[in-house]
Amino acid sequence: MRILFFILFAVILTEAITEIVTKSDVFVPIRKFFFKRRKNNKFFNWMHELLDCGYCTSVWVGWFVIISFLYLDCLFLRIFYGGLILHRLSNILHFIVDKFDRNNDLQIEEDKE
Repeated sequence: MRILFFILFAVILTEAITEIVTKSDVFVPIRKFFFKRRKNNKFFNWMHELLDCGYCTSVWVGWFVIISFLYLDCLFLRIFYGGLILHRLSNILHFIVDKFDRNNDLQIEEDKE
């Protein structure tokens, strides 16, 4: 059972970190840095392509997550990972609640008509 939780947490964590790196405002300066220099250098072009593609980034993030789970025993890292996992799980819960609320709102509006 423990291994299933480990795999579930690793998947959620990989998805959360990938979304932050490829889509968040926090990483915009880094993505712009590579974008501006991509024509002059193959490495910068590769990094820009990597950071622009969620599928590509998730491969490397997945490797990082597994290696850090297995070899880094750091309380700060555990707290950080736990926060990201809770954040993503709460997003899923919000999505589900919003889905049910929208259905109720639509039904209420239909009853008024």
